[in-house]
Amino acid sequence: MKSKFYWQKRQSDARPFDLPRRISEGLDACRKNTAGTRSETVAIRYIWIHLTRDGLQHGPRPEGGPGPLTLDDWLNIIDESAALGAQWVVIYVGASLSQTPVVWELCAWAQQAHSLNVGLHLRCDCLTAEDIQRVTGLDPALTYLVADGECTGALGALQDRGLHICKSDLHLRESFTRCTKPADMACVGVDGHLFSCGLVLGEAEYALGDVRNRHLGEVIGDAGLPHAIADATRFPTRGCEGCPPYVAEQVERLRGGH
Repeated sequence: MKSKFYWQKRQSDARPFDLPRRISEGLDACRKNTAGTRSETVAIRYIWIHLTRDGLQHGPRPEGGPGPLTLDDWLNIIDESAALGAQWVVIYVGASLSQTPVVWELCAWAQQAHSLNVGLHLRCDCLTAEDIQRVTGLDPALTYLVADGECTGALGALQDRGLHICKSDLHLRESFTRCTKPADMACVGVDGHLFSCGLVLGEAEYALGDVRNRHLGEVIGDAGLPHAIADATRFPTRGCEGCPPYVAEQVERLRGGH
């Protein structure tokens, strides 16, 4: 059952000026919160969401600490990202979409309310019949399945139905050192902890705070936080798989952008 919060948002169909007003107010708030920080114009192009347990903070959770983000929290993150100019949301869902049903709420809201491109990063090809039905129910012009080489072949049938498949085999790319792609990106774990990107998820030196405590615009605009990876070779290259900027590059090629 969809939350009350979700349906309140969907009521914007009956009030066509409500959603633009909310987005405008959110953008104004983000600008105010980032005044005097890294730049006058703070923007996010990509939001990277980890819905599975490897998105949890490493180490024991403090007693009485906040639990995983709720649907309302996730929808607010998408709203704020869109208000800051986001064009992409990439969602890592692990082994099975069926185990993370909230993904459908996030995809629908990102596409219908904000026309965001949505990448679904899959780790295997164990899609159920219901998963396939839900995936094909998303906007095909804004939906991209991201999977490794072993999985992409199995997803060929979905490609025949109009969905796009992107490769996640970025661990095969040449190793690099300093990476500046996180400059306009935020990565959110299932417990609300923000990190520079998925490569350094759970690494304390690349922690950006808790999304429930700071606005995304404030986080991205904070020059004191790490918005680049100083030495990417220290981390397993598989952490780059599903990287939103790389997914976007593939999509541009698919769309004939070059």
